[in-house]
Order: sequence, then C-alpha cells, then structure tokens
Amino acid sequence: MRMKYTGFFLVLIFLCITLFGFQEYWAKLGPLPVRFPTSDQRFLKPFLDEEIPNREDYEGLVAYFQDGLVTYRESNRALVRYPGSPSIDGLLRDRVEGFTRVAPLLAVWLRNNPSPNSVQARQARQVLIDGITNGTDPGSPGYWGPIHDDDQLIVEASDFALCVWLLRDTLWPQLPLEARNNAVRWLLQVNGKHVPDNNWHLFVTSVNLVVESIGYQADMQNAKAHYARVREFYRGNGWFSDGPGTRFDYYNSWGIHYQLFWIDQIKPSWDHMFIANSLDDFAKGFQFLIGPEGFPVMGRSICYRTAIATPLILDQELEHPSVPPGVARRAMDATWRYFIRNGAVENGNITQGYCAKDARTIDTYIGPASCLWGLRSLIGVLYLARSAPFWTQPEEPLPVERSSYKLQFWPTGWTVIGIKPGVIVIEQSAGKAPTPLRAENSLLAFYDRWRWRAHRDDNEDIKYGLREYRSDKPFCGCIRSQ
Repeated sequence: MRMKYTGFFLVLIFLCITLFGFQEYWAKLGPLPVRFPTSDQRFLKPFLDEEIPNREDYEGLVAYFQDGLVTYRESNRALVRYPGSPSIDGLLRDRVEGFTRVAPLLAVWLRNNPSPNSVQARQARQVLIDGITNGTDPGSPGYWGPIHDDDQLIVEASDFALCVWLLRDTLWPQLPLEARNNAVRWLLQVNGKHVPDNNWHLFVTSVNLVVESIGYQADMQNAKAHYARVREFYRGNGWFSDGPGTRFDYYNSWGIHYQLFWIDQIKPSWDHMFIANSLDDFAKGFQFLIGPEGFPVMGRSICYRTAIATPLILDQELEHPSVPPGVARRAMDATWRYFIRNGAVENGNITQGYCAKDARTIDTYIGPASCLWGLRSLIGVLYLARSAPFWTQPEEPLPVERSSYKLQFWPTGWTVIGIKPGVIVIEQSAGKAPTPLRAENSLLAFYDRWRWRAHRDDNEDIKYGLREYRSDKPFCGCIRSQ
C-alpha cells in the first residue's frame, strides 16, 4: 500500500514539474529580492515641488531609472528582473524588456551629456556595453534568445536598434567586431517573421534602417513592405488606425508617431514629407487632449501614460512646428508631475497601472518592465538640443488652461470637450454606459503566477466602447500609492 501511494506522489510531482515548467519556475525563485535605494527619491523631489522642472531635473530621472536597471540587473548583465506582475510572454522576455526599454534613454543621455567622464556616464556606458555584448551572444548566459513569429522580441529589437543608432558615432565603434556582428545578426532575425497587423510593422522597418545605417546589409525590400502596410492605416489629420479598420487610441502618440519620427531621423530620405506633415497635423490637434491632471485615458497599454506628450515634443524637431515650444514644455512638465505625485514612478520603475499599481488596468502582455515605454517622452526631450526653444523659452498654458472648447476630432469620431481650467472629455456617439473593470480571475491568476504567465481580462469593451472618457474621472479610477 505504501509503495502504491509513493508511486502516486512521484507521478504527481512529475506532472507538476512538467506543467509549471521546471526551468522557468526555478529561475523565478531566483536570488533574494533586492531593495531599490531610498536615497534615489531625491531625483523625484523636483516633480513634487511647485517649481517648474528644468533639464537637469529630467536628467535626474535618467539617473533614477539607471539606478533601477543596475539594482535589478542579473549577474549576466543583459537581463533585468524588475519586481512586478508577469506578462503572458514568460520570464525571459520580461527580463529582456528590463534592458531594452531603458537602453535608449541611457544612449540619448550619453549623446548629449556635457560630463562624459562623470561616474554616472561611465556606469551608463558600461551598462550598455554589457547589455549589447551579452544579450546578443548565443554563448552568453544572458542571451536574449532567437526571435520567432509574433515574438515580443521583435518589439524589443526595435528599441535595441534605436539604442545602437544613438551610439553609432561613440560607443558602438569601440565594441569588438564580434560583439557588433552578434548584435546585427540578432537584430536581423526580425526579417521573415510574421507580425501582428498593426504598429508592429514599424519595428521591422526601423530595425533594418538602423542596420543599414551602421554599414551592414539589411533587407530593405522587407522594410519597405512593412512600412507600406502602415501607410495603409493612415486615416487623415495625423491619425492612424492601429491596424485595419478604425481602431484609434493613444498608440498614435507613444507608438506610431514615435516610431515614424525615428525612422525619419535614421533615414531622412525615406518618407520625410509624409512623416513630418502627419506628425505636425497630429500634434496640432493632440494638444487639446492633454491637461494639467492627466488626460481622458482610454484604450490599451494605459500604463505608458507618462509618454502621452511625446508627439508634442517630437514636433519641436520640425522646421516649423505647429505646437509652441512653451505648450510642449507645459505638457511634459504637467504630465510627469501629475503621475509622479500619484504613484506612477516607484522603486526605479514605472508602475503597472494608471496612477499607481493597479492590476485591473494592465494587459496580458504587460510585464514588470513593460511600462518603461513611458520613458519615450523623456527620450524625446533629451534628444532636443540644450539650446532648443523647448528648453530656453518659458512654459505656456495648455489649451484647456486657456479656454473651454468643443472640437470634432476627424477621423476618430470623437467629440473632445475641454472645460477650463483642466478637465478634458472624449465623447463617442456609439458607446455604452460605464461599467466596472473586470479583475483578473484570482484562481487562474494564481496558477499563472506559478508559471510566470499572466492571465487577465482584456476589458476591451470598457477600454474602447464607453460613451464618455474623462480626465477627472478616469474609467479605471485613480488608485494612488499608499
């Protein structure tokens, strides 16, 4: 009888190991948690005070997020394990994001850094060298792995490629030839892979343009085909549908126009007039959606919220921007101050939520480091020259701080209402009354956390289908840090 039960328990243990995935489960246990240094809170203080943040204050945020990466970096120096809720993509890809989403910020800061020999600059360079070298070397324990169809690594390859491009004249040439070749070989794996039929097409285009720009053979036919597909999504007035049909959300801000801007910077002969004109058209109207206390949030990936001002910032690089530099500055300052004050930045990371951490609001593809896409506005402002009007001219009030308005946003079908001095409302003619967000299924969530996989309700009907979205009463609420 005892042997019978022993056999039963052995089979049960075997099934559990198979079900949960022994390697990922063991890796998830990992080392004991590390603690982010509390002294770094000083970098957030300028955004808690009443003074207008300056460029040095934003560079302080670079130091803050650099310290986050270093704190949570694993011994292989290419993977970063931030604390937080897992994504559906698994432990490895969550840890790759920890490097690739911060790397462009460090690269752009080094590009315009007046103190290249400072302790922070030397550390940033070494962080980037370690990540580039170990992440793309198949023989390294920190290797990011092969890229497959519809793979999150295609997204991360685009951010990594931007980092390489920003370093092309400084750090990149100093790397050993083998390290450079490994990096390019890893990047080129995006070619020939299936991608979701939306903004992902731009990732393949930008990777190939970067590879070509640093003197390697790229697949330019593939780059053109993916780019042409995104052009088919253009609906006018600067707005793209995020895929076929009419799916409009803030990916226009922190996804599509951001990617297009860098494509234009990498290769100005690519499609300059269209990219510049569509960005300017978009920014001209988009300024009416940003207020001093957030924006009428809707759609997916709302934890990228600190990137909302990105198109207004990138517009400043155009020859004749439609958005005054003082308004773009006000949008950036007000956004970061509002969200930092409400818990969006914590422990060297951007939290998984709208105000602070809130599991109801995050999509299944959002992992512990995913929300660092919110750094895209910070990358944008640090790309601007120190002498740019954005930095030298005074802040100006946002449109909603100057007057009330009611605008028809074509082609989104939105009616945008601004109520002075700060409330902004999106009305949709075909929508439903508010309903509560559906939380993740606790039993399935517990099961998936053991496997380092996310299981959450997508809440698509609530994120896109309500009659009204308000900046003062976000559909997801505003859960604040305690």
